Amino acid sequence: MDDSLQMAQTPDPDNRQQAIGKTITRYTLSQLIRYFAANLPKSSNYPRHARSYVEFCLKHQFGIDGFSFTRYTAELPPNRVSPIRKFLLFYQTIGSPVILVDPKTTKIPPAANELVLRFIREAKSLRGDRSKETYTKALNAFFVYLDQQLALGQPASLGGLTVSDFVQQLKDQQYSAFTINLYLSAVKQLAAWSIRRRTDLQLNEDQLNALRDIHDVRGLAIERTFYKDSLEVDERQLVLGDVESSRDRAVLALLGLEGLRTVEVTRLKLGDLDFNRQQLLVLGKGKGTKKAIKFFASCRHILQTYLEETSRWPIANDQRSEYLFETLKTYQIRYIVDKQLKKHGLKRTGMSAHSLRHTAGQLLLDEGVSLEHVQQHLRHETLETTQFYTKKKTLKTYFQQMPD
Repeated sequence: MDDSLQMAQTPDPDNRQQAIGKTITRYTLSQLIRYFAANLPKSSNYPRHARSYVEFCLKHQFGIDGFSFTRYTAELPPNRVSPIRKFLLFYQTIGSPVILVDPKTTKIPPAANELVLRFIREAKSLRGDRSKETYTKALNAFFVYLDQQLALGQPASLGGLTVSDFVQQLKDQQYSAFTINLYLSAVKQLAAWSIRRRTDLQLNEDQLNALRDIHDVRGLAIERTFYKDSLEVDERQLVLGDVESSRDRAVLALLGLEGLRTVEVTRLKLGDLDFNRQQLLVLGKGKGTKKAIKFFASCRHILQTYLEETSRWPIANDQRSEYLFETLKTYQIRYIVDKQLKKHGLKRTGMSAHSLRHTAGQLLLDEGVSLEHVQQHLRHETLETTQFYTKKKTLKTYFQQMPD
């Protein structure tokens, strides 16, 4: 056994406190791992391996010491042992504190009440599962607040005054403006839906007026801004060049040249590639219909190479329903992009797979394509979203073009 890992048995907590005459340091498992990870690179897998080791010790009621280290790492490869050794030395350095199991979190039920459940089920604006989950969480939070107020003997209802107080509580709890406005939007949509269902819900005039008052509750002002970085032309060329496989290059081209979202790449079928008319049919997020966008020549060439290598070129009629990338998942796409960005030293804060979509839009504007055409190509619902790209361009050129 490594001498540096030898540790004395941890005494009983009560005896230990009496022996040293001071308060015992205690951390939860998650706190301990966070402290361990504080000085490690963000991409490090050491915290994950350390967590597994500590969970093993807690499960078997072992001390975090040389004995448990030997037991846990007995059959592990060297690359798995090194993270545990480093963690154990860290644990010794901070004084071998007592580690507690993470407290169980109380989960709010899927829907706080029947009203929320019915709204989520019937709301046509909530097309994707992610949207439904987000709105359920927001509405549950409101009704938890409402129930708490009633339990304190305070008047509370699904009305403007209670909703306004709810928003103020979120502000006091230092929720972000974005989250507060999202929660408020969910409550407003529930109120509007309830008004439309007034007959089914048997609402009286006082209840309807209270619901109408919710519409006037104001959210927080937010200066909308861009949150993703984008690549320059030469950087995009680096990312698209020197790729390990034709499949990965095809994925990168659809993201960086066509501006597709990761989920849109996974949904592409062979029938969506119209090489003759130079069009791509894209099924957007939360959408039920496909939209046609320009199929650029550079992307067509890359995809044709991929199809030739996979023996699917030219595309036969009986192949049109096949997926372009069978079994490809969005997390795999993010891995492909991150790997290529790191390879060329382009991985930085704000740079991700979605950044390639921003890159496509930004470079189209830089090439002189109109804002309206970029909006259509990226399939933004509003022109305001596309205008963020012009704001980025303005910020980028401001210092160069302002006269001295």
